[in-house]
Amino acid sequence: MSAAAKGLFAYDGRLSRALLAVFQFFAVSGLFLLTALPAIIVDQASGSVSHAAIWLGTVAALPIGPGVYAVLAGMRGFIAAGGYEGGLFRRFWRDFASGAKGLRWLWLGVAALELLLAYNAALYGGDGAFLAVTAGGAAVALAAVAVCCVAPQGASGTPLELLTLALHAAASRPLAPLAWLAVLATALAATQLPVVGTNLALFLPALAAWTVLAANRRLGFDRKAAALRR
Repeated sequence: MSAAAKGLFAYDGRLSRALLAVFQFFAVSGLFLLTALPAIIVDQASGSVSHAAIWLGTVAALPIGPGVYAVLAGMRGFIAAGGYEGGLFRRFWRDFASGAKGLRWLWLGVAALELLLAYNAALYGGDGAFLAVTAGGAAVALAAVAVCCVAPQGASGTPLELLTLALHAAASRPLAPLAWLAVLATALAATQLPVVGTNLALFLPALAAWTVLAANRRLGFDRKAAALRR
């Protein structure tokens, strides 16, 4: 076997690293989908709009916030290590617990805004109300992503301080949140593709997180956030 072939098929060769990277994307995405499973079940089971359905849906969505934090933290580690990291499952749930505890007031605030938007969607019909609720939901999602991008970098403080820092960095680098919005919209659209959409969903959360983090580095969001922490 040639030296090139040995390098390709070696235990730590290019093929092994590529397969391990694919496994990490799959595993991290699958773990995130577990955190979103309660919300998915409630959404599928809700046959009509009611007070119970709105409140239950809001509560069921609570694990998604710490799940986003864990995905972004995990993919940040993947980028820093230059590839696969061991202990994926332990790392994910450790990051999930850290995000749930450290940012619990943020997630409660997001849940309150989600509840408000859900009631507005239920009570007010028409295209104007739909656009307003959609815009409000996108703004809340982008604010949460901003905090989840800043917190794993070592930023400390109360959730309000972290939110202020994250929003300041996002406002200073407006192309970054626009990139996040494009990534989220593309990921959601990809899951709706016939036949392949479900399969893509098994990789999209980690891929979206990796793309967001790459955009943050390219567009200067990380540098701005680091400068604001000093």
